[in-house]
Amino acid sequence: MNSAYESTRRSTGLPSRWHKLRHALRHIPRQTWIGGGIALLLWWVFMRYTRWPAVQGKSEILTVLASGAPNTFTELVSRTGWPYWLSWIPTGINMNDNNAIGMAFAFLIGGAVASLVLPQQLIHRILLSRGTRGAAFGGLLGAPLMMCSACSVPVAIGWKRKGANLETTLGVVTGAALLNVMGLFTILVLFPGPLAWSRVAGSLLMVLVATPLTARLSRRLLDGRNPITPDREVLPGPAERAGERDVFCDTASTGNGPPGWRIAFVEAVQRWWWASVEIAYRLFLPMTAAVFLAAFIRLFLPPEVVGMHLGGGWLALTLVALFGTLIAIPTMFEIPLTIGFLFLGIGLGPAAALLFTAPSVSLVSYFMLRKDVGLAPPLLLMCATFILGTAIGLSVETVVGYFG
Repeated sequence: MNSAYESTRRSTGLPSRWHKLRHALRHIPRQTWIGGGIALLLWWVFMRYTRWPAVQGKSEILTVLASGAPNTFTELVSRTGWPYWLSWIPTGINMNDNNAIGMAFAFLIGGAVASLVLPQQLIHRILLSRGTRGAAFGGLLGAPLMMCSACSVPVAIGWKRKGANLETTLGVVTGAALLNVMGLFTILVLFPGPLAWSRVAGSLLMVLVATPLTARLSRRLLDGRNPITPDREVLPGPAERAGERDVFCDTASTGNGPPGWRIAFVEAVQRWWWASVEIAYRLFLPMTAAVFLAAFIRLFLPPEVVGMHLGGGWLALTLVALFGTLIAIPTMFEIPLTIGFLFLGIGLGPAAALLFTAPSVSLVSYFMLRKDVGLAPPLLLMCATFILGTAIGLSVETVVGYFG
């Protein structure tokens, strides 16, 4: 502890831990406060005008599903008149339309996070945490977003560009998809105990166990291919390599002093806008293509097949878990989707597997993540989702069978 820091602490009479907090807050750049305010405002608008109305409208969706309707997406393009083998085209358009608002907010919130001017000390102490701690921190960052795994990827990439570790980056994605507080509450209210608690347990295992294991295995694979740079994920991000080192530095500690609030506001808004545009430009096309691919795969496993042939057993669990891992769905859509399958006759074990795997990482997440974290992490995360979903379904099926 330097003499200036100690003398200031003694003069204020504050305890050491409170003075450290005060000292840290004073050294956060003004652009960070403004960028954080932009992110919080966007998050509030997203919650207030999209997520909460969606939750209030769930009863209407459940009524539609109870009638056996095969599709609950709002149809921008009607599937009537399309040949069955081309019906993936309107389905993909409708899925993209239903995800449009969420993705727009994801790009804007991700840009706000990417544009933050963070003190280097914060990056090293928190965002570079490895193992369970790093994944848990990422999960806590992702949980309040209440976005699907695909929509949360731009936000995760924003933290990645701040220097976040691989565990934290992946934790944002899994946390946003699986630790959605409103979604978990709805599941606990609507579903039988075994299904509800298996989803809660599976979500925690995915964030706290599967995510850090995925990061560790990915790091080992990277070590084998590139032993000179074993920790590629902690190297400076694209902005810093391009010369924008001020993004990762504490500008308050520079010799010129911090900028005024007006200048800081203009700089923060400019950083936020251009970061959002860059993220949208890079991710929109692969995200759209992946959604159409998921719609195409959906043709070969319609709900009627699940209801008639996948009531239980290893084959049902495996196919349903694979289906849930591949598809991309909007936020909380796993709830009406699973209830609809239950009405069609799916067993509780496969239903539990679907309830867990459907909101987790998917083909969309894979294509969106691979450019920033490499091929291995999202692929391994999909494998972990499939394995854990199958295990959850088997556990529920065993418990239900044992207790009758």
